[in-house]
Amino acid sequence: MLPLLLSLSLPAAAWTAMGERDGCVYSKQDEGAVIALRAECTWDLPAERVRAKLADWSVHDDVFESVAESRVLGSLQGGAGKVYQRHQASGISDREIVMDVKELVIDGGWRWTHSKSADQSQVTGQHVLVGRDDGLWELKPTANGGSFVVYELRYDPAGSVPGFMVKWFQGSGFRDMLLQLRTAAAAG
Repeated sequence: MLPLLLSLSLPAAAWTAMGERDGCVYSKQDEGAVIALRAECTWDLPAERVRAKLADWSVHDDVFESVAESRVLGSLQGGAGKVYQRHQASGISDREIVMDVKELVIDGGWRWTHSKSADQSQVTGQHVLVGRDDGLWELKPTANGGSFVVYELRYDPAGSVPGFMVKWFQGSGFRDMLLQLRTAAAAG
């Protein structure tokens, strides 16, 4: 979790621009073991509508096409707990993970973090265990009633994944996730 938090304080120059799409500016940062991905989005959607999709981990499989299953394990006490997810992508085996998740109220908005839990005892064992999944979502309402969203992801799918699939996710796949969130929030 510390590398994730430290990355937020890095100067913008550490990130390499990847382009813009659907109200988002995308960038990446080579961190050696993984390529960190970042999106900063300004959407004409009320923050509460976006929050409804981010805060409810049990609907992430309805929001994101790459999430085939998302289950809260137990309950989220004080905004913290564990979530099981199964990730899917065409052409490779499904991945699974138990994540420690947390929701925080920040100045003017909300922050959600997730990282691979030290306790993976609730995975099914039928899928490839994710190597790393560290993510951060931040959401703040804008002055005009819209939303400002930041998403950072550090993901290692583990197992055998063709290089072209990794490149695809780092480009179109990551952008598609943000568009899927925007579309789900717009639909209510």
